[in-house]
Amino acid sequence: MYGKDEALGLPALYSCVRLIADNLASLPLKMYIKPPGSVHAARYDGPSLFDKPSVTGTLYDWLFVAMTSLLLHGNAWGYITGRDGYGYPTGIEWIPPEDVAVTDDETQPWNPLRARIYAYGRLMDRSELFHVKAFSVAGRTEGISPLRAFALTVTAGLEASRYGTSWYASGGFPPGTFQNQEIEIDADQAEQIREMLTSAMRRRQPLVYGRDWDYKPVVVPPSEAQFLDATQMNATQLAAVYGLPPDRVGGKTGDSLHYSTQEQSALQIIEALRPWLVRLETAFYDLIPANRYVRFNSDALLKTDLETRTKIYHMQRSMGLRNVDEMRELEDLEPLPGSSGGENIPLDVMVAMARSIRGIPNSMMPSLTLEMDLAADRLEKLQKEGIAAPVSPDSQDVPSPQQVLGQIVGSQRGDPDADPAEAAFLAAWQALQARRGGSRPDDRGGPEYIGPWLPADELQPASARNGNGRH
Repeated sequence: MYGKDEALGLPALYSCVRLIADNLASLPLKMYIKPPGSVHAARYDGPSLFDKPSVTGTLYDWLFVAMTSLLLHGNAWGYITGRDGYGYPTGIEWIPPEDVAVTDDETQPWNPLRARIYAYGRLMDRSELFHVKAFSVAGRTEGISPLRAFALTVTAGLEASRYGTSWYASGGFPPGTFQNQEIEIDADQAEQIREMLTSAMRRRQPLVYGRDWDYKPVVVPPSEAQFLDATQMNATQLAAVYGLPPDRVGGKTGDSLHYSTQEQSALQIIEALRPWLVRLETAFYDLIPANRYVRFNSDALLKTDLETRTKIYHMQRSMGLRNVDEMRELEDLEPLPGSSGGENIPLDVMVAMARSIRGIPNSMMPSLTLEMDLAADRLEKLQKEGIAAPVSPDSQDVPSPQQVLGQIVGSQRGDPDADPAEAAFLAAWQALQARRGGSRPDDRGGPEYIGPWLPADELQPASARNGNGRH
């Protein structure tokens, strides 16, 4: 029986363990807190066990060691090194699974709670240990070890590699045969002839011999010399054990039309990782307070090009799945100024609101500058300078309240009979009157003062007149 160090010398087994352990340990591990009575959880950034779970190494090393124990031995045994004031672990050190022994109770072998656990020969208390099983069986405390369950598969792969190495080290097949069909030679003569033949071959000199001698070189197909069939079959079997794509560990897919993109390949890895992610997430739940939980961010494996990632962001924003600030966080960018970047209303809904009820979300108001406010500023400035003198409310140029409303709505909706300059002026006047606390036109009368009509370019904001668009 090979140990884990010798077993990892098998390239296919090493590839399977490394692929799963590396990818899982590299995923971001995030903690969430769910306040009592709330249905939504929020990110928790306070201190926790996963900041520094071991006195040596990082969180990546800690998760990698746990996964190698699970993948090779089917069990990960952790020794709890400390607890906080609430009794939750503050540190866990992994124990080599081969140094842990489990003895079932003789009177109740079916009861895992009666089993005795020994680490380095010492009887351990259950409260000192943190245990994760890879393949659980009813009535057993330990999980099934892949090294023990598939020992023959691992041994076959190692022996095939050992046989191939020995074959090459011993020279493999003889390079050829040298035969005389007329006479028989004894051992001494055969040795002399062999020395002459090998000496000529090593010096790369022409071989000279008499009649009836026949030299036949032995040619071996490269596929047989390298034992590719045996090694690929072994790799395919181990990939099936760990649920991985065979071509990622040196095996065969069995499909000559197999085609895979980079994204599809990443999805296959995520599919193989999902059971392990859930297994660790549920096990870690017992190490933290009840209102918290941890999740691995498996989306980190889906690394796409910039164009594809931008299209994904656009679809997520259009449907309201993510807001702008959340997408900027994924790109390591600061949130947008104000609160407009945190708006989650789908884009289609916002466009429909703007076209129908002329409404926009309140969260976007701090980031907007309305054209009527700019026009009102301009009108107020002109009145202070005496350019726009007030006129009598009896002036014939003052429209009725119905005309004011109709002109504003008509100009915004593209009414061909509406005068944009007139509507802009009236909108500016309304905004100015609202600032001064004045009355708005209604059915009972008009405003006290209103300036004369101004040219359209005087009422437009500077950005519009300079060709920069309208606010």
